[in-house]
Amino acid sequence: MAFCNRCGSPVPSGANFCQVCGAPLVAGSGPPAALPSGTSAGAPYPPSPAAQLQFPPSLPPGIVTPTDLPFHPQDGEVFYRVIIPNRRLLWRLMVAGILSGLVFLIILIPLAASVISTGVALSFLDLIVAFLLSVFALIVIGSVVYAVLAFGKYRYWVTNHRTVGRRGVIGFSIDSIPLETISDVVVQRSVADRIFGLASVWVQPFGGASFGGYGAAQYRFGAMGGTNSFLGMTPPEASEVQKLIFQLRDIRRRETGRLI
Repeated sequence: MAFCNRCGSPVPSGANFCQVCGAPLVAGSGPPAALPSGTSAGAPYPPSPAAQLQFPPSLPPGIVTPTDLPFHPQDGEVFYRVIIPNRRLLWRLMVAGILSGLVFLIILIPLAASVISTGVALSFLDLIVAFLLSVFALIVIGSVVYAVLAFGKYRYWVTNHRTVGRRGVIGFSIDSIPLETISDVVVQRSVADRIFGLASVWVQPFGGASFGGYGAAQYRFGAMGGTNSFLGMTPPEASEVQKLIFQLRDIRRRETGRLI
């Protein structure tokens, strides 16, 4: 008979997890060693170092289910985190739009210079300059409006069943990924993220798209196809969310017995 090397309970042949404490079983587990002096037979058996490394650490307590959710909670769904992006993300979104406007101007300046070199009238030159400045001003104003609207839509939720992300400008879209289908959780920091002290968490399921939208594009157009992108977090918060999702994923896989 096999025994759990964490709590010492007997387990059925062929089982992968202990039915008492839930710890993963090590192949070839034999009967438990003698209990330490002063330990009663009914007390939990001291875990081995290997079992301690394999068994997920304790989770933080769940929070009260939010009342303003843009989606319907599932039966038995427990919420662990509601993530509101850091306000620096608002400035990050604005800068992305302003940089796009500068790139536009850089492209048009050589064209304007070639027109000027043909010896056009001074009044026409004034029109060209006014046109370029007007386009740049429109891009800046549009970027500010976009940043304010988009920042208000970014919200992220982590539960014991899934990760959920909301994004949009006028309307919004919801991305939901079941925990057991998650293949990786990556903390990413672009150059602009480092300047603003931000970080992003990318949640990728099995068969999901590869990373994309790096840099300014990831903030202007949202996310990768088939994945959740949690933007605008501080680096410590991003690391905590990454660890929490991994823990919840492992627990969910043991509960459901599914990987996808």
